[in-house]
Amino acid sequence: MARLVRRGLRFPMTVALTVIAAAVAGCATAPSGGPPRLAPGGNSQAQAYVQPLPPPGPTNSPIWTPQNVVLGFLHASASYAFDPAAARQYLAPELRRSWHPGHGVAVVGAPSVSPVPNSNPKENLGSGQSAQVEVHLTGQQLATVSQSGQYQYAPGNVNIHFLLAKNTNGVWLIEQLPPQQTLMLTESDFEEVYQPRNLFFFAPAPGSELPSVLVPVPVYAPLQSANSALNTDLATGLVNGLLKGQGGWLSGATYSAFPTGTRLLKRVTITGKTAQVDLGGTAAHAPSQQVGLMADQLAKTLGDGSYALPLANLVQLSINGRVQDTIAAPDLVPTVPSGPVELITGMSSVGELPGQPGHGDKVQQRLSQDQIGPAKVTAVAASPSSDHPPQLAVAVQNPAGGCVVEEQPGGQGASKSYPLAGSDVPCASLSYDANGNLWAAAGSGVWVLSPGHSPTKVDLSAIQPTDKILALRMAPDAVRAALLVYTPGAGSRLLLAAAQVQGGNVTFVQPVTLGTTGLTDPTAISWYDGYHLAVLATEGIYSVPLTTGAGQQPAPQLITPLPIGVQTLTLTTDGKELVVGTMQGTSQGVSAEQASAPGSWSFVTSGEDPVYPG
Repeated sequence: MARLVRRGLRFPMTVALTVIAAAVAGCATAPSGGPPRLAPGGNSQAQAYVQPLPPPGPTNSPIWTPQNVVLGFLHASASYAFDPAAARQYLAPELRRSWHPGHGVAVVGAPSVSPVPNSNPKENLGSGQSAQVEVHLTGQQLATVSQSGQYQYAPGNVNIHFLLAKNTNGVWLIEQLPPQQTLMLTESDFEEVYQPRNLFFFAPAPGSELPSVLVPVPVYAPLQSANSALNTDLATGLVNGLLKGQGGWLSGATYSAFPTGTRLLKRVTITGKTAQVDLGGTAAHAPSQQVGLMADQLAKTLGDGSYALPLANLVQLSINGRVQDTIAAPDLVPTVPSGPVELITGMSSVGELPGQPGHGDKVQQRLSQDQIGPAKVTAVAASPSSDHPPQLAVAVQNPAGGCVVEEQPGGQGASKSYPLAGSDVPCASLSYDANGNLWAAAGSGVWVLSPGHSPTKVDLSAIQPTDKILALRMAPDAVRAALLVYTPGAGSRLLLAAAQVQGGNVTFVQPVTLGTTGLTDPTAISWYDGYHLAVLATEGIYSVPLTTGAGQQPAPQLITPLPIGVQTLTLTTDGKELVVGTMQGTSQGVSAEQASAPGSWSFVTSGEDPVYPG
């Protein structure tokens, strides 16, 4: 359970102002998110949080200059969720009544304040005020957080003005704020009062089947109470987030079991690690199967420990005061598939290694040139699901230009060839999802091959047309796509996008940038689990959380340094084993190690582009 404690006693005024200046001005210049560190693995990455104490309000002391009042206001705004009066005490009485920030949060790094040059204080303003001055705040916006908790990397410049006036007691107060109704927080304050969490929604189920796969939607939730030892405020906020709907980048690609009009009748309570949730409204008319799905969403959301400690071990769901179900968090987030490792063994041949490859393992031939033909293989993938006939797919260069995908049922028998219409370069990446769909990336385009259908080009209008897709990996839930893209002049970056299917059209909607603080030149990606990507970068292989954006919590963590003496080109993992493609001189090879034994790489065999199923 997350630890919430008040931070000491109130400071004397001089000390308090020093703390304000350091927290708002100085600390914001620290590196975003902290340096990468060795990943401990599992739920030990969950964090405990300390609730900050709001600063004291301004007085007529000379220390409380207009600049310090603005800095204090920003620092006090971090406590707005549980103590709005802390920030309002910096405002003039008229403004206190009208200020109701409700349009999300802007996260700002390295803010600085200064009086506006040549702004002459005005005397005798009436209403008991005696002077007025303008203060200019500048800085760099890092991100925005929507009302639903969606964190979006949004770099830009902040350039705003505050108007302050002295009251009859000689205290500087803010009488005019910037027009936008957005709460502005510094990066350091945001990290102290907002906690990364997941809301869980269902992936679409085929046909009339009941949904059985939950998809995590990362959000940031404010720690709303300074003495909430049972985390009831945080739990209540998360449940309300579920009831309001998905929001953010996964909207339209997932859905909720809660019928529109469902209400939370009272605050969530947590007793003995059991959360009591009482719903009303339209939930009262839901059939029993739907009630069970609602309980699944609630239990997984309140029992999740991916980025922070779980709030509850059990959830007791009541509707209009009548208990319906008491369950633990269901295991409905698919794991990363394991299985044999496929690899390219020659210009037109594919082989297979065991799922835990080691030095000296022999490569079993899967596809030969007789089956593939004389074209060069550029990518390989194997289907992960036992619910479909096992498939092995290869991408080959089209002699006429572009990419051709060949699928081999079980890696044997007759193959089917699918030229990707509109592709003008070879495929760089293939990836199967759990529903048996094969996704192919070539240049700036993506195609999907559904079982029994011809390739469909994916609508990528939400992604920059200049982006070259270096790698595409579908999550085990078949909803989320991780993309490594390269933009000329900007380098490589990671994107998350939702795969939305409507009729015969497939779209990657609302892509978000994934934070890679401390990583240089990411060159390969693989799903590490349902909540993290494994990313190959110059410094090593990292576990990167899906909380998105620069300065996100928790920061990327180093899993292992790279093999020594070779150039590491590609990466694949099943969450336990790490397998990389390497090059030494002109020779390409495969090396492997256990994720739990960092630095213990062993050379396995010659070959290139090793991949686990998926």
